[in-house]
Amino acid sequence: MFRHVVCFKLKAEEKGKAAEAREKLLSLKAIPEVKNIEVGLDSLKSPRSYDIILIVDFDSMDDYRVYDTHELHQPVRKFMHSIVEMSVAVDYTRD
Repeated sequence: MFRHVVCFKLKAEEKGKAAEAREKLLSLKAIPEVKNIEVGLDSLKSPRSYDIILIVDFDSMDDYRVYDTHELHQPVRKFMHSIVEMSVAVDYTRD
C-alpha cells in the first residue's frame, strides 16, 4: 500500500475557506484508484499548526501517479494552490 500525506497552511486571508477545501479534497474519493481518504482540520490553532491534513491511500505508487494526473484532481489542485501559503508532503510505502 502507498500513502500520500499533505499538510496545508492556508494564507491568512483564506482561513475561512478551510471547510470548503475539506469538501473539495474529500471529492477526490471519486477517483477509482483512491482506496481511502481522510481530511482533517486543525483543532488547536497553535502558531506551528498547519490548517488541513490530507491522507490518501492507494494500492500502489502507480495508482498514486494515476491520481496525481487525474482530471478530477486538477481543479482541486488549482483551488488549493490559490488558498495555500505553504504545504509539506510525505509519500511512503506501507507494509
